[in-house]
Amino acid sequence: MNRKTEMKTAGMTGRRALGAIALIAATGLAGCSGFNTAEHAQFGAHYSHPISVETDVATLNIGVVPGQPGLSPADRAAIEDFAAAYRQRGHGALTISTPSGSPNSGAATVALSDVRDLLSENGVGAGDLAYTPYRASGADAAAPLILSFKRYVARPTACGNWSQDYALDPTNGLTPNHGCATQNNLAAMVANPADLVAPRNMTPADAARRSTVLEKYRAGEATATARGDQDSGAVSEVK
Repeated sequence: MNRKTEMKTAGMTGRRALGAIALIAATGLAGCSGFNTAEHAQFGAHYSHPISVETDVATLNIGVVPGQPGLSPADRAAIEDFAAAYRQRGHGALTISTPSGSPNSGAATVALSDVRDLLSENGVGAGDLAYTPYRASGADAAAPLILSFKRYVARPTACGNWSQDYALDPTNGLTPNHGCATQNNLAAMVANPADLVAPRNMTPADAARRSTVLEKYRAGEATATARGDQDSGAVSEVK
């Protein structure tokens, strides 16, 4: 075999080797395509296990007894907790419904004033309140004041779909139960489910802090907040 023939044979052998390597690489990549291709993006946890956000109405009944001197300690504690829940998750006005036509309607009016004052002490001002009467039974001497507000509730999908064989998955795709626990945890932990519907409005800028920073900047002083021992980031002082 002359040298020209040897070079031609070696070239063909090299091309075959490169082709084999390319085939092996393509086969390996195909096994990973379940996580990388655009057509599989729709199978993310937020698609396969969506969190539905629904509106709900939180209510609190305050019993009104004629001749009772003010709100009871239990009622005051319940109203304070209700006000805190409204500040955290409430949307729209906090509505106070008063009974009309019941024997205790006069006492309900007196109790309404106490409830309004207690709500104000707990951060729910007059601008947050709405009032409406409701028709109570003429025989109901203990018709309650009803406090209510609209809130959002997150409801996740049920988990536990183990129908797929985890030991055999040639497509390397996502399993039916993938991400379900994470979605359920998110639904349970989110402070205000309304954040899953739309972002909150931005709060106003801190004009006083901004003025302080600008004054320090013009004077050539450090504008950062002074750091204390608690801001060191050290987990432990043990060496």
